[in-house]
Amino acid sequence: MCRLLAYAAPRDTTVTKVVGSMNSDAFQRMTSVHSDGWGTAWLAQGPGEDAPEIESLRISTPGQHDPVLSALLRESPSSARLVHLRLATDDFKRTKVNTHPFVGDGIAFAHNGSIVPTHKFASVLDAESFAGVQGDTDSELYFALVRQNLRRLGSLRQAVVETVHTLRELFPTASLNAVLLTADELVVVHASSTASVTAETFARYGIDAEDLPDGHVDAYYRLSMLRSADGTTVFASTGIDTSGWTVVPDDTVTHVDLATLDLSQRALFPAAARGTSADAGDGAQPVAATATAGAAVMDAIAAADAVDAWRTTRERGSVWVAPVRDTGRSLDPFVDGRPLPAPVDLASRRRRAV
Repeated sequence: MCRLLAYAAPRDTTVTKVVGSMNSDAFQRMTSVHSDGWGTAWLAQGPGEDAPEIESLRISTPGQHDPVLSALLRESPSSARLVHLRLATDDFKRTKVNTHPFVGDGIAFAHNGSIVPTHKFASVLDAESFAGVQGDTDSELYFALVRQNLRRLGSLRQAVVETVHTLRELFPTASLNAVLLTADELVVVHASSTASVTAETFARYGIDAEDLPDGHVDAYYRLSMLRSADGTTVFASTGIDTSGWTVVPDDTVTHVDLATLDLSQRALFPAAARGTSADAGDGAQPVAATATAGAAVMDAIAAADAVDAWRTTRERGSVWVAPVRDTGRSLDPFVDGRPLPAPVDLASRRRRAV
C-alpha cells in the first residue's frame, strides 16, 4: 500500500513544476500516513556519459519532514522520474532493502498493492530470479517476475503484460499497480480493478479514517494522468488534486517513449477494452469522455483485438484523438464542431536542457 508519482518530459524539470507547488507539498504530506520510507529513481547524465542512466535513492524513514525529500521534489530536475511513498504491508519490514524503487537490469520498479501469500511465487519464479531477490517483499518478487519474462521476451512492455496476466491468475484480488522506468521508456500499470481498500484496512494499521488524504477510502488504487501540450506526461495516485486530469482506465498498461514522448495504451483484459473507469472522482475524466468521438475510439480499439494491440495517442489541444493502427481507422479531429490544432512535433525537439 503506497503512493506513486511519475513523469516524463521533453526537458529536465522537477516534480513541483509538473504538478504544482500545492500538489508537491500535498504529496510529501502523505508520508504522515505512508510513513515506512520513500524512494525515487530518475534519469541522469553525467559529464562524459553518452546517454542518461537510471539513478536511485531509497530512504527507510518517514519523509514528512525530510529535507532531502523536500529538495528532491522542488529542486532536483530530470527529464523522467518516479517517486514512491511506502506504507509497508503486514509483516514486510521497514528496511532499506525493502524500500522502493527496486532497480535491476537498468529498470527501476515501484509497486502499489499487496500480493499475498508470497509462497505462490515459487510456482512461477525460476532459481535465477529468486537468487536476485534481496529483500522479503511481495513487490520485489513481482519485479523479479517482470525481469524473468523480459529475459525471455526481450520487450519490457510484453514482459509486463505477461507478468500481470500471470499474477492476476495467482492472486485474483491483488492490486498490481506499478511504475517502471528505464533510460528509454516509462511504463505504468493500472491493474487493481479487483482490489479494494476500506477504512477498516487503515484501522488495522492504527490510522483513523479522518486522518486520511482525499481518495484513500473510496478510490485508493485509482491512477490519474495529466498530459501537457509539450508532451509532458504525469501519473499520480490519489491524495493530490487531480482536477482536470484523466483517469487511467482500469486494467491497462500505458507506455511513454522517452525519446519522442509518444504515448500508447493497452487493455490487459477484454473488459478493459472500452477504456472506462469505475470511479472518475476528483474532477478527472475517463479517456472515453474526453472527446465527442471517445466512445467510437474505444469501440474501434475493442474491434482491433485489444488484448494484442497497442493504442497510440497524441495530445491535440485538450482532448485525445486515437488512431487505431491495427485497423487503419482514425477519427476526425473535431470536438464540439471545432477543429483541433495540429499535434506538437516532439521528435524534432531537443529533450534535455542545454
